[in-house]
Amino acid sequence: MTIELSAGEINLCKFIGEQRTLVARANGVKDAKMGVHDGTKGDIQGFKAEYAFAKFKNVFPDFGLSPRSGSCDGTTHIGNKYDVKSTDRVDGNLLATLKVNPDVDIYVLAVVLYNVVHLIGWVRKEALIKPDNIRDLGHGRGYFLSREKLNKF
Repeated sequence: MTIELSAGEINLCKFIGEQRTLVARANGVKDAKMGVHDGTKGDIQGFKAEYAFAKFKNVFPDFGLSPRSGSCDGTTHIGNKYDVKSTDRVDGNLLATLKVNPDVDIYVLAVVLYNVVHLIGWVRKEALIKPDNIRDLGHGRGYFLSREKLNKF
């Protein structure tokens, strides 16, 4: 599933991502990224992915700027709490830190390429968060699930 964001939506996502970075760092929230990319870039990319998924599911995105560690990115119409994981790698897979988030039911993988967001697939938390899926891809240990194992939209 591909979602194209307008110039206005890109500007909104950039603003929210930058503000989330500022608020989080000012309040001592640790950046939990799974790579070496810039934290602000990651927050902008992440919000583009969250926004695109909310748009796809026709739910209101979380525009909140309060400091948070954990929690979900939103809730679907049927009550599933979701966490959208983003990458700019066209061959990217689903990655998550070892910190288990009790507020999440499903994980979603999104590939973000500037104004286009490709929603690759989703998986229930129980399918991702298990010892067999722990890997170290060079940036620390975390959960890994190949995109081929994700449920398609």
